[in-house]
Amino acid sequence: MPRPFEAFVSPLNWQQLSLLLDTVQYFEDAPKWLSIPSEAGASVPVPMTSETLRAMLVCTNEDNAFTRVPFSIDWEEKEEGEGKGVLLVVLPTGETVRQETVLSEFSPV
Repeated sequence: MPRPFEAFVSPLNWQQLSLLLDTVQYFEDAPKWLSIPSEAGASVPVPMTSETLRAMLVCTNEDNAFTRVPFSIDWEEKEEGEGKGVLLVVLPTGETVRQETVLSEFSPV
């Protein structure tokens, strides 16, 4: 299986993350690939869970709902060709969220 996406930086704000979290929670029983805007301007499909989005949301401020903060998003393959890996999200704090992921469990929105 080819790499699901190349590493990118996504400048997101509280409002965007809040909406993405609402979407993921709505589809909790049927995880979806989310379209995450990249710094380059294109949207990148990413398999993301509510737990990861909550960790990202904490890095933003509802009082400044439109202030964007950068998140680095990458993929680490676990088993070659198996579609299993780890979604890596580097938070603005420097902390890394590691989301164990099986790509076949996620479907397009």
